[in-house]
Amino acid sequence: MKGKGSSDDRKRKKKMLLREQVYAGIKNAIISGEFEPGRRLIEERLAEDMKTSRTPVREAIQKLEKEGLIHRLPRGGFAVKGVSEEEVEEVFGLRAVLEGYAAYLATARIREDEVKALEEIIKMEETGLDDMDVEEFIRLDGEFHDSLYKAAKNSRLYALLNDLRDYMYRYRVILLRYGRKAALAVQDHKEMLASIKARNARQVEKLVRKHMTRGKNLIKKKIRQGQEPRI
Repeated sequence: MKGKGSSDDRKRKKKMLLREQVYAGIKNAIISGEFEPGRRLIEERLAEDMKTSRTPVREAIQKLEKEGLIHRLPRGGFAVKGVSEEEVEEVFGLRAVLEGYAAYLATARIREDEVKALEEIIKMEETGLDDMDVEEFIRLDGEFHDSLYKAAKNSRLYALLNDLRDYMYRYRVILLRYGRKAALAVQDHKEMLASIKARNARQVEKLVRKHMTRGKNLIKKKIRQGQEPRI
């Protein structure tokens, strides 16, 4: 009986792992831009590409619909959801408030090793400005902001910001591939760090909000022009 139970547990764990892998694979393809807005998600094709049955694909699609990354089509099926002006306003608005507050807290609570870590990230960004791979810069940009969150030493605030992580990764891809100059982002990071070193919490918060507003306005401008950004 023990052997049978162990076998059943292994099977359940294997199925759970497969479901998570399929879900993560489709989700990453959406937020990285591999699956562009408007692309139809066909269960049979996804299952074939991922070498699995349709069941974990169907479960992943249901989960992604709830998360707002895909939408149901009028005649059936699903497609990758585009970037709407309303969504951009909501997400950037939340992030400006939350990250601004995180930066404010970090200014007083940041350790010297954390300051040095931010300095190293900025150095890597500057070094690669001329020929850096876009994906690498997106990674470094995300690492800078994540390090700033952690320096606030507020676990609940960090959790709230993490809830917006997927949206913000998607927007970083849009901004750095489509519009915003990487050099401008680096300059913003340098100004934030300088104000942190000066222990000017209000100025750091102001710079973070300005950083968020610039990105938000760029994406919204393209949407209004009828040129919804393609990742």
